[in-house]
Amino acid sequence: MKKLLVLLICFVSILTGCSSNSKANVKVTEENVDYLVKYDESLQGYITEMTDILLNYNNALDGLYTNSTSNSQFAKIMTESIGKSNELVTKVEALDIEPDLFETHQTLIALVNRSHQLLLTSVDAANKADETTIDKDSLRQEYLAIKQEQANIANQWKILREELAAQANKEVQQ
Repeated sequence: MKKLLVLLICFVSILTGCSSNSKANVKVTEENVDYLVKYDESLQGYITEMTDILLNYNNALDGLYTNSTSNSQFAKIMTESIGKSNELVTKVEALDIEPDLFETHQTLIALVNRSHQLLLTSVDAANKADETTIDKDSLRQEYLAIKQEQANIANQWKILREELAAQANKEVQQ
């Protein structure tokens, strides 16, 4: 029970930190422009990789709904995606970041791991499908929640990129 409470508190903290109304918790200054640009480039690559993995997931889940994909085919697709997702988790967790990016990066780490857990849960459900049916609706709901959080992060960094561009224009004009 304590474990569930801790997970729930962490989940609420992550969602609160990723409100669609908030910006990235980083202020653009002359001192941090270089590493913000570098982090942004990494982040965009990670978001693209995650989008590709989740698009593949969404297509496979749609196949379950339409019966064009069997449980065993779904499990095979998830198994292939888990390898890519594991590589993404490893890259994101290994990234060396500046201290003022810590909270932002922890949010990204949590999101990538949440996405990876969705794949693990899905392949497990597909492998046990002869014992029980796959709860497609709960998988879809988790997928949608992950995509919403991903969109929030992408939007926060879009706002930050605009600030970075404004900072660059200011420096050029001086």
